Amino acid sequence: MSRIKLVCILIAGVYTKLTDGVIPPDPGCGSTKVCWPTECPVGGCVEFLVSWWNTDLDYLRFEVKVEFVPQGEHYIALGFSGDNLMADSSIVMCRSDANVQLGYTSGRTYVPGTDLYGIQNTSFVIENNITTCSFDRIKNPERNAAQLKSLSNPFFLLRAWGLVTNGVPVYHTDTRRGVSPNSYSYPTPMSTGHTVLPLTASLGACLMVARLFYMLP
Repeated sequence: MSRIKLVCILIAGVYTKLTDGVIPPDPGCGSTKVCWPTECPVGGCVEFLVSWWNTDLDYLRFEVKVEFVPQGEHYIALGFSGDNLMADSSIVMCRSDANVQLGYTSGRTYVPGTDLYGIQNTSFVIENNITTCSFDRIKNPERNAAQLKSLSNPFFLLRAWGLVTNGVPVYHTDTRRGVSPNSYSYPTPMSTGHTVLPLTASLGACLMVARLFYMLP
């Protein structure tokens, strides 16, 4: 193995270790996707990243990433609210047992729905200490009005995550919940996107260090 290749492998290993458990900023934010938060630090997004974009005429694709990987079963919930409050919101509940539910809130109580009309292509993945929930959400539902609010109307996003005990989602703590600062409708790319993790800089540093190393006697 050449010296250059060896140094690059070592640098890549360190880079992977440093980014384990870090949510990389999404280069699609601000161009092809709408994101919350709209910007992330260079070192990675803090705690969560929600992004969404058009998939076809009828659905929006949502992706929720959180820095939350407990030892047991857990959930990620994304809500759609007309007034930025939890009451009377549409909820998509993603669980680590691959059980995706579509429900709503009655007051501050989550009520599971009876079917998954309006939700498709769901996934729940845990990788590099990041939990990711993805799904397609119908824009203008023709039924289940309590569970599926029309996304043609302005909506706020609610985020929450927590544990599941005996098959029941545990109420989230204050640090694991939040509401978007703005309301949204059909996605319109923001003018400001994320700062992308300096991967190219790391590769350049690899080559530079490797050259210096190669020049050593």
